[in-house]
Parts: sequence; structure tokens; C-alpha cells
Amino acid sequence: MTKNEKLLISSSILSTLAGGMSAVFMNVFLYNYTGSLTVMALYTCIRIGMFPICFTIAGKTARKVGYGFTMSMGLFFIFLHLLFVLQFDYLIAANNNLVYFVALLYGIGEGFYWLSVNTLNQLVTNPETRADFLSISGILSNIANVAAPLLATFIINLSGSDIDGYLNIFKIVLIIYGGSSILGLMIKEKGNPFKFSVLKSLTFQKDKQWRYVLLSYFFYGFRDSLILSLTGILVYNATNGSGSFYGKLLAFFSLLTIVAYAVASKIIKRNNRIKYYTYGAIFISSTTIVLVLLPNLFGALYYGIVNAIATPFYMIPFSIISMNAINDYSKTENLAGRIIAKETYLSLSRCLGMLFIVLCEKIFPGNIFLYVSVLILSLSPIILVIFANFYHKKRDGAKSLANQ
Repeated sequence: MTKNEKLLISSSILSTLAGGMSAVFMNVFLYNYTGSLTVMALYTCIRIGMFPICFTIAGKTARKVGYGFTMSMGLFFIFLHLLFVLQFDYLIAANNNLVYFVALLYGIGEGFYWLSVNTLNQLVTNPETRADFLSISGILSNIANVAAPLLATFIINLSGSDIDGYLNIFKIVLIIYGGSSILGLMIKEKGNPFKFSVLKSLTFQKDKQWRYVLLSYFFYGFRDSLILSLTGILVYNATNGSGSFYGKLLAFFSLLTIVAYAVASKIIKRNNRIKYYTYGAIFISSTTIVLVLLPNLFGALYYGIVNAIATPFYMIPFSIISMNAINDYSKTENLAGRIIAKETYLSLSRCLGMLFIVLCEKIFPGNIFLYVSVLILSLSPIILVIFANFYHKKRDGAKSLANQ
């Protein structure tokens, strides 16, 4: 691997470790103060809603200073949001509306960070090495995901209470994010220096391939809204609110994901990519449905185990297909516009998904809103692969006719 690839993976692993220790526990931590799934859905909606704005700012900034610098800027804002929670948790307890300010800081940080990482993933790799890069990155990231909850659980067990444990976790996470930022600053990659147009890339042009990429990310985001806002809390509730047991479950699920990534990287090939993509999507859809229908330990185990095994078979084809498609435009334009556009479609569907959850809560009594919203949003991976199968069959058929 190149130096930039090694630095990117190293920085990403540290960020994954820090994120794994803080992200899900942050939702649980704030949920303990607010006691409302709806507030947490709005919190996540604000956080994700900042992405499109910050993507564009980060893309424009990176043309001058490089994506390594903008990635570190994102980590700095993530650092600030954790520091705010750490220092002013008593204010959040007194005024739950402050969780929305936390969401604002977090959204700015993630916007800068993910635009930079996604663009660097595109720029520092090529079609020949991309599959190996994604597999290695996926395996190492999931090793970090195994270590994160185990380390977090160890910290909670040493603390006087779960809340004290969460605060101690956040202190350590601040240090890890600092190390990740330093590595990010060492990555020297500005990409194509030419100007780019986000607005042009957002439109449904006559380019069928680009329309396919944008709609794929749009369909992908609906189920993703459940992962960002609800599933972590539902799994936590299924453990009867035990932070220690919850952390051990997360570590077990991540360990399974590592094995699944290793297997998937060996058996997924170009000629069978769509087949495994379809299988992965079906099983991914089932996990959140079972979790909400069986909100107990069995449901949590089904969700975690099946999601861990199915994720690589769903994610690797999805990532390779979209990254290879975007790479086709690399010689003629600055890819930042297209990357921001597809991430904007992803953010839009995530926000729409979370707003749908809030709307269902207003319409349906009791926990019926959970059943309705989760069941509907969980179907999006199946819709996505139906769309993918239709597009690829039509495209491959057109190529066959052209070659005759």
C-alpha cells in the first residue's frame, strides 16, 4: 500500500476506536437524560442535516489545504462536542434542548470528517486495489470495533456508575481523537484542483450511471436512519440497561463482522457481486424487523449476529459499485462535487427516515409507531437491490447488444 493509504487506514482505525467507544454510548448517555426516542431521533436528524452544508465547505477548503487538513478539522469539532458533554452534562440534565446544540457540533465535525475520508478513499485507491483496500480497512476497523466496547465496558466496570463510566470513556476518547488528527494532517492529497459544482452534480442528468449512483445512496439511507437513531438504544434496552453487558454484546457482534469481512473478501468476485449484494440486503432488512418485533435478548442477538454476518456482503458490493462508477469521472473533473452530491442524497434520506419516525410517533399511540416506522424503513435495502438488479441487467444487456 502507498503511504497515503497506510496513513488513511491508521487514522480511520483510531477514529473508529474512538467513535466505537463514544458514539453508541453517547446516544445512550443522552437518552438517559432525555428519556425520549423522539428527542434522540431529532438529535440525529439535526446532526445529519449539517452534513450537506459542511460537505460543501470542506470540499472548497480542501482545494487549498488538502483533505488531510479538513479531516483533522472535522475531528476537532467532534472533540469539541464530546468536551461540551463532558463539562456541561449537568446543564443537559437541566435543559434537554441542549442536546440539539450537541448535535450541531457533532454534525459539523462529522460533515468535515466524512467528506474528507470518503474523498480520500476515492483518491488514494484505484480500481485494481480498491477491493483489497476496502477489505483490509473493513477488517481492521472491525478489530477496533471489537476493542472499543470491551475497553468501554472495562472502564464502566471500574467506575461508580454507568453515567460516571460514560464520562470517563469520553475523556479517553478525546486523547484518541487527538492522535487520529495528527495522522490526518500527515496525509497530503488535494485531489483535482479545478472548481466543482455541487448543484450540477445533484441534478438528475441524462447520465444514467450517475442517476443510478444518486438513487442508490438515497435508498440506502432510509434503513441507515434506524442504525443512527434507534437500534443502539433498542439493543441497550434489551439488556435491561446494563452498560457492561451491552458493551460485551457489541464486542461479540464486531468479532463476527471481522470474520464475515474476511470470508466476504475471498468469495465476492465481479461475476457474483450482485448475487451476494442481494442476499446481504435481504438479511440486513430482517435484522431491524426482528429487533422491533422481539424487543428482548433474543431479538438483540438476532439483530447483532445476522447484521454482523450480512453487513460485508451488503456493504462491499455497494461500495465497490459506487466507487468504480464515480472513478469514471476522475479524469475530466474534480470528484468533490459528485462525492458531496451522493453524500447529500444519503443525508437527505437519513433525515427523512428519522422525520418519518417522529411523524409516526405523533400519529400512532404507544409503541405502535415503532412497529410501523421500523417495518417500513427496514424494507429499503430490498428496494435498493431490486433497483440494482434491474439497472445492471439492463446495462449488461445493452453492452451485449453493442458487442454483437
